[in-house]
Amino acid sequence: QSARANSSFVNDRLQFFIQDNFRFAIDSAKCELVYGIRSHYATYTNELEISPRASFSVKPDWQRDWLFYVSTGYYPQMPFFREMRNIEGEINRNLRSQKSAHLVVGGDYNFIALSRTFKFTSEIYYKYLWDLVPYKIDNVRLQYAATNSASGYATGIDLKINGELVKGTESWASLSFMQTLEKTD
Repeated sequence: QSARANSSFVNDRLQFFIQDNFRFAIDSAKCELVYGIRSHYATYTNELEISPRASFSVKPDWQRDWLFYVSTGYYPQMPFFREMRNIEGEINRNLRSQKSAHLVVGGDYNFIALSRTFKFTSEIYYKYLWDLVPYKIDNVRLQYAATNSASGYATGIDLKINGELVKGTESWASLSFMQTLEKTD
């Protein structure tokens, strides 16, 4: 099975990013708020995407070295050429960016073991996804639908410990659980 098509198009992109941070204290805890906006415009899709994001962290004044944080944001992804091209090889000129909204809650714990410094990181997350471009897998080939006809989510937990398990060599161990779901129209 083969498909043959002849297409050409121009896609100019303009991108902009600004970020700031604000450090302050609540009682004896050190806090930091990092916030920003990323925007981009693509001539091909004629989309102007403005994507705010922020994270807030708290480092309590505890005997143990903990840091807690929460992050959120909106993340559009402009379509790539392979996503624009349908199974017949034709380009969908009405394709929009795939989009997601994220929420991540986590914590870091620094500690000493075996006379060395280690860091334990844990995160839980939820990501809502929409305007997705679904695809099917044919052996090792991905065949995109070239339509924004799916939505879904990803949720999970990540656990990681890193440090020098063997002296002089950085090493880590990770354990993650993730569930995803995609619903197509």
